[in-house]
Amino acid sequence: MKKITTLALVTLLLSGCASEPEGPKDYAALAAGLAAGCESYSTGAGADLVSSEGAIGEFPEVSFPYPISGEGVETKVLIAGDGGPILGTQRVALHYAGYNAATGEMFQASSFTGDDYVFQDLLAGNTPDFCKALTGVNVGSRVAVLLDPASAHQGAGIASLGIGPDQGVLFVFDVVDAYLPRANGDAKSAEAGMPTVILAPQGQPGVQIPATDAPTEFNRTVLIEGGGEEIAIGDSVVVHYTGWTWEGDQFDSSWDRQAPSVFTVSSDSLIEGFVQALEGVTVGSQVIAVIPPDLGYGDRAQGSIPAGSTLIFVVDVLGKD
Repeated sequence: MKKITTLALVTLLLSGCASEPEGPKDYAALAAGLAAGCESYSTGAGADLVSSEGAIGEFPEVSFPYPISGEGVETKVLIAGDGGPILGTQRVALHYAGYNAATGEMFQASSFTGDDYVFQDLLAGNTPDFCKALTGVNVGSRVAVLLDPASAHQGAGIASLGIGPDQGVLFVFDVVDAYLPRANGDAKSAEAGMPTVILAPQGQPGVQIPATDAPTEFNRTVLIEGGGEEIAIGDSVVVHYTGWTWEGDQFDSSWDRQAPSVFTVSSDSLIEGFVQALEGVTVGSQVIAVIPPDLGYGDRAQGSIPAGSTLIFVVDVLGKD
């Protein structure tokens, strides 16, 4: 999966008195009520000089006077979408074109018409700070993002792209899709005997484990029920998760890596207990699953996980890929 990590990015209707059943919620509805995790975008005199022709789904004809310069991170909405605002601290899917702001030369681009979009994890304070550039922009929008040299590459330039130390960068992005930063939906009561989940302000979970012997049966509790699509076997899903042994030792967490993970829901690629934890859950949900050894790693040690371990996973289902 391609990803822009640094600038080397180049890498209801009503009928009579009865209403039709509501379908799964889209991103805008699923994200309603969540606070932004990054400062919202702002424009500037430089970015205001950028224009484009062409519709979403077409490669843009971008125009700007060069050399062009701005201050910090400047964003201009060229075509406004209506798919709900980017919140930051989340994954987004983007079509993009990158230009040397001093020479006007395009150094890389996706097609804007196909599925060769890239996935970017928006984290505050990164260089470039795409979180600041895109927070508040609606999914479905086309935007110009102008970065001065310090914001683009900390004044070091990028020789492989022909960008000098004193040259800024301009990106044009089509925001194709966004994934939730955390579970969001209706809170549910935990089942007796299950570990208690405690959430940090940004959503990262911790657990309090009962002082009892490890269960011998699989159990799953939906703690937050989201209103999105239901997950089925074979789906590719975007999730945040943390895993512990029943003894309380954390062995893995996407939250610690500051990036969600993408899994195919299949026992070909996941332990059976993790598949059972996800199957039938809706996007936007958070689940806790207790997985006995026969549905986990059995009598084999796995990294820091001892053989015969009962596992605990807390999973936020952020979207379907």
